[in-house]
Amino acid sequence: MNTGVTGFHQFFLLVLIAFVVALIARRLRAPYALALVITGLIVSVPRLLPKVHLDPTIMMTVFLPPLLFESALNLRIDLLKRDWRPIAIYTVLGTIASTLIIGVTAAALARVPLIVGLLFGALISTTDPISVIAIFRRLGAGKRLTLIMEAESLFNNDTAVVLFTVITGLALGGRISYIAATGRFVQLAVGGALLGTAFGLLASRVHYELDDHLIEITLTTVVAFGSYLVADRLQVSGVMAVVAAGVTLGSYGMQTSMSPGTQLAVTAFWEYAAFVVNSIVFLLIGIEVAYIDWSRRALLALAASMIVLLGRSAIYPISVLVNRIGGDIPMPWQHVLVWGGLRGALSMALVLGIKTDFPYRDSLVAATFGVVMFSLLVQGSTVGILLRKLGLSGSTSATPPELRALEVELISVQGGMVEIERLRAAEAHPAWALQQLFEEYSARETTLYAKIEAMQPGYVSEMAQKASLSREEALLAEKSALENARRNGRIGAEDIVQIAARIDAELLAARKGRA
Repeated sequence: MNTGVTGFHQFFLLVLIAFVVALIARRLRAPYALALVITGLIVSVPRLLPKVHLDPTIMMTVFLPPLLFESALNLRIDLLKRDWRPIAIYTVLGTIASTLIIGVTAAALARVPLIVGLLFGALISTTDPISVIAIFRRLGAGKRLTLIMEAESLFNNDTAVVLFTVITGLALGGRISYIAATGRFVQLAVGGALLGTAFGLLASRVHYELDDHLIEITLTTVVAFGSYLVADRLQVSGVMAVVAAGVTLGSYGMQTSMSPGTQLAVTAFWEYAAFVVNSIVFLLIGIEVAYIDWSRRALLALAASMIVLLGRSAIYPISVLVNRIGGDIPMPWQHVLVWGGLRGALSMALVLGIKTDFPYRDSLVAATFGVVMFSLLVQGSTVGILLRKLGLSGSTSATPPELRALEVELISVQGGMVEIERLRAAEAHPAWALQQLFEEYSARETTLYAKIEAMQPGYVSEMAQKASLSREEALLAEKSALENARRNGRIGAEDIVQIAARIDAELLAARKGRA
């Protein structure tokens, strides 16, 4: 009983710290994940918190499924149609190449068996772009680059975990041929994907028969955790199963079987779940790292970080192949893909899950933790600078005078259009005259947008994003007014069903337009 209470106290304390850090990071516009890791380091040095441990079993069975499921749920298959080939090549060929480069180099420099180097290469090839994607969106990086980065990271986790599982069996003394190892890889990957897809399709069919957002949120929770646990029992990849289930449910089930209101509720629930889990995990990373004796292992961690960057650099030669088949990945994007490939909680969970009697475990743990900290603190804090230097940031420090003049003229034209609409509503002038005038203003607006877009690519998209946000705020205000009236007894729940459904549909459309 006391153990459970102590565990809850620790959990509550971590959530409280995460809340405070989130407020500060929001005010300072600092990357939230980096702020959490640094906070974990700070509170651990003077031992302000009782020793909390990033338990690998809890990480893999409790924390990992919601993180993977939330990312997969929001990844739309229709948006991947153009870039499925580069994503697939980076995911499979890139992860295998990275594992081999890291494994061979680490084995040669550290003078350890090749299988140990490959084990490290597999577990450290998983990438975690959470903080990078947040920076991308804040700086206005292109949607396609953001999509490729996010999808490649999500799917390369599957490949890396499957590789890790196969190599672990070899490293722990199992005798298996290369053909058998390949067969095991296919069994884990394909079996997990098929199982997850089946879960997603079955859940979609059940959702079709329901119209209760609370029950349907519960069903998605069953899918997220159930697909992982069943996959583990069947000895196929649980990571692959969760991702396949999330993608299937997000791209098919949500679109065909859920009402707009349920879609919003499900999305909000998983966004919150991922936020809480990520907050705790990043805090725990900082706390765990603070308890390692770095006086003897700092050089090992730095060397491992350089080797991992070398392995990630496989992106460059692989991009030659990608571009030959029409992938269209320019060199600046390749730089971002290499430097933005941060390591995170999954790598730490994998290395902590290695049996304690494995001879090289302590060195693997120190190297992995060092790489994670280097990638989060060094790469994560400088990827925004890299985006700006490469001209991939949508924001600019100063607006050219010519562009500013066009923006001023656009504001005046749009003001005129608003006034025309007011006059039309007041019936102050003949309708045909107002229509002719409105068409003239509309033509001027289109011309101005074209000139601004030519001078600053992405401007129209940025304006559409801002308009979508404004529309979403107005719709939320509508819904809030209805809910207040219902709670105050002025109207009944049945009176707002149709209007609420219309608001939910428009909210969903606005959010999809920004995705």
